[in-house]
Amino acid sequence: MKVAFLAILIFFSVTSHADEQLRVLEKDLNRIQQESQSTYQQFLMLQELRRNEISDVPMINAQPISPEKSIPIPKYEELMQQRQEKQARIKQYTTELDQLYQRYKELENEKNLILDQINALGQKTEE
Repeated sequence: MKVAFLAILIFFSVTSHADEQLRVLEKDLNRIQQESQSTYQQFLMLQELRRNEISDVPMINAQPISPEKSIPIPKYEELMQQRQEKQARIKQYTTELDQLYQRYKELENEKNLILDQINALGQKTEE
């Protein structure tokens, strides 16, 4: 009788421990999925900003043409400064995109590890 009771107690202890591990893993998986989605959205937004920056043709401050006024010609230094600022923004976007992509890959790897652990726990509890 004692042996049967002890076996049942051990079974429920192992089962409750597996259930607790499963809850923790599912909680971690949920957190990682949310962070992964957020990272992907940030990536898409930055990608669009970079794409717009690259395709944006610099606008010269053109004012409406009127016969009595001439169009001001921008200074070379100002154009060069705008060009350098644009290149710096593109470089910054590229760096941030690379970082977000790396983080997204890390999160996907973590997610796959957790899914493997969940599957392993599911197989143990079925046995």
